Amino acid sequence: MDSRHPMKSRLNYDALDIKLCLLAVLILPILFFSPAGTFAGTESNIDKENEEKDNSISSKLTTIITKLNLNNITNIENYDRIKAVGYLNGEGQSSYLDLKDNKKEIKQQLQQQQEQPNKILIVDLKFNQSNYISSVMIDDEYFVCAYFLDDRQIDKTNLPIYDCDEGNIGLSTDADTVTLFSTMKKYSESNAFYKTRQSSIDDQIPEKIKITIKVPVYDAKDIEHMNVVGMIKGEYQIKTINVQDELNKASKNQQISVPLTFDRQTESGPIQPGDMFFGCATSDEFPNQNSDCEKRILKNLNGSNSLCARKDNTC
Repeated sequence: MDSRHPMKSRLNYDALDIKLCLLAVLILPILFFSPAGTFAGTESNIDKENEEKDNSISSKLTTIITKLNLNNITNIENYDRIKAVGYLNGEGQSSYLDLKDNKKEIKQQLQQQQEQPNKILIVDLKFNQSNYISSVMIDDEYFVCAYFLDDRQIDKTNLPIYDCDEGNIGLSTDADTVTLFSTMKKYSESNAFYKTRQSSIDDQIPEKIKITIKVPVYDAKDIEHMNVVGMIKGEYQIKTINVQDELNKASKNQQISVPLTFDRQTESGPIQPGDMFFGCATSDEFPNQNSDCEKRILKNLNGSNSLCARKDNTC
C-alpha cells in the first residue's frame, strides 16, 4: 500500500505543472499584446472625474442655523411635520422635523410653563461655501422658510402656518443664524390677503402656477453664468442661465427674465393668493454681492407673478 503513494503524488504534481503552463500560455499574450494604456486609461478617467468633483464642490460648508420658536404656535398638536427650506450660494436645501412622536410632549411643556415659554427647535441647513457658480462672501443674501404640515389638510379657511426670513451672511462665512416664528407678522399679512380672495378661488383651476424672476444685469454685462431660484410654498426650482446667450435675446434694458412653472398642489397644500414667494440670483461675477434675494406675496393664480432678484426698484 505504501509503495503506491509516491507515484500518485508525482502524478498530481505533473498534472498541476501542465495546468499552470497552459494558464501561462493563455495569459501572457494578453499582457504583452494588449493596446498600450488600456489599464492606465481607466485610472486616468477615474482620477479626472474625482478632480472635477473636487474642483466643483468645496469641502467647507456654510451652516444656516434655523431656530424655530414654537411659543406662538397654537394647536401645535394638529400638525405632523415642519418643513424647512433655504437657498444660499446657488444651492437649495430642505429638511423635515417629525412632530408626530413628540407633539404631546411639546404641548405639555408649553402648557406647564407659567412664564414665557421657551420651546425652540433647531434645524441646520448646510451649503457648500464654493461651487461651480459662486463662493459665499460676507453680506451675501439667502432665504430660509419653514412650513407646518398637516397631512390631513382639513383647515381651508386659513393658509397653512409658515414663516420666512431673508438674511445676509454676517461676520463669518462659516455660519449664520435666523429665528422663525418669533412674530407672526408675515403669516398674518399672507392670511389676511388670502381671506379677501378665498371666495373667488376655484380649487381645481389652475393646475400650474407661473412665476417670473427678473434679473437686471446692466452692471454685470460680462458675466457668463448665474443661478436663478424661485421658491413658493416650500417648493423651489433652480436654473443655471447662460447670461451671454440670454442677453442676445433680451431687450435694451439688459434684464433677463427666467420663467418658472410650479404644480399648484404641494405637500403644504395648494398654492393660494397670499402665499409668499422668493427669487434669488447668484454669480461670483456680480458686483458687491454674489447672491441677491427678494420676496413678494402671490396675488393671482392665473397670471404671471414676478419679482426682481437684483436692483429691486428697477423692475
